[in-house]
Amino acid sequence: MEALVMAGGKGTRMGGGEKPLMPLLGRPMISYVLDALSGSQWINKIYVAVSPDVFRTAEYLKNDSELTLVMTPGSGYVEDMVYAIKALRFYKPVLIISADLPLVTSDVIDRVVDAYEKCGREALSVRVDAGLAPWPPDIILNDTERPTIPAGINVVHGAYIDRAQHEYIMVINDAALAANVNYRKDLMSCGPLLANRQGKSEHEKK
Repeated sequence: MEALVMAGGKGTRMGGGEKPLMPLLGRPMISYVLDALSGSQWINKIYVAVSPDVFRTAEYLKNDSELTLVMTPGSGYVEDMVYAIKALRFYKPVLIISADLPLVTSDVIDRVVDAYEKCGREALSVRVDAGLAPWPPDIILNDTERPTIPAGINVVHGAYIDRAQHEYIMVINDAALAANVNYRKDLMSCGPLLANRQGKSEHEKK
């Protein structure tokens, strides 16, 4: 399955600067999302949607041979997603992920795609139990048994992008997926969480 990373937003809530390039433990935030996708056994091609609002991000990524950039108008998340899917002529399912999810892992990506392949629906939306959010979420949805928040990961079918799609809601109770970075304070909070995870990983290798 192909993946489309949404990286063209203005990031106005961050108070300036391009959000995908915001440093996190010495690396641009988007690099963690790209690593998760690259390490997935399901993802065979990665596209990144950029816009005129993130020219530095586009410059940073343009020489990466494993990526294909698609320029969008910068009209908004959903609008740019639809534009990119049409521009790329995707007529099949594609995984959509936000560039501001630095705690996502390859294992999560694999679980999402596997669930999509088995669910029999046109689309899939990943949610997290609202009670697990590491900081107050901007959006809480109440259309499931318990309140949830969107994780910024979806699978949509490109052939039906102009209409509402029959969607499967996948709830993953992992607080890391609720760490959607919208403000600088969110980014600062991600640092210790990511460092703790990396520390555990290094300990397990010993």
